[in-house]
Amino acid sequence: MQRSLDLALQREDLNDTEEEPDFIYGDIVHNTETEDPIALVVVNVPGLEICEWEFEDGETLADRTDKCPEDDEVVIVVPLTVLEDYLPKWNEREVPVDIDDLIEDQVPFAPFPSLQLVRVQDSFLRD
Repeated sequence: MQRSLDLALQREDLNDTEEEPDFIYGDIVHNTETEDPIALVVVNVPGLEICEWEFEDGETLADRTDKCPEDDEVVIVVPLTVLEDYLPKWNEREVPVDIDDLIEDQVPFAPFPSLQLVRVQDSFLRD
């Protein structure tokens, strides 16, 4: 019994030391590569590396972004004004927007390497 308790306490310690993810649904971010950044909203973090995100022409996000390592994480963003039109209550939603839904509904979105974004406002889900 004591061993189980010790293991449970160790797991709790591990959970306490885990870092928050850099980006989650609802974070407001800016593209660091533009001079005049606009507000972008993180709508999905698909768990892919930029070398795994492939465009229709066969190029990967890594091919198009030589400043970031190939194992950097893909972050899907939509301009805030577009998201407000598409999902007026987006800031009450607790789950990411499905990428297939964005495609089907013809919502403009963009995949970015995480290292090319800076969080300027935390998601309401971080509270």
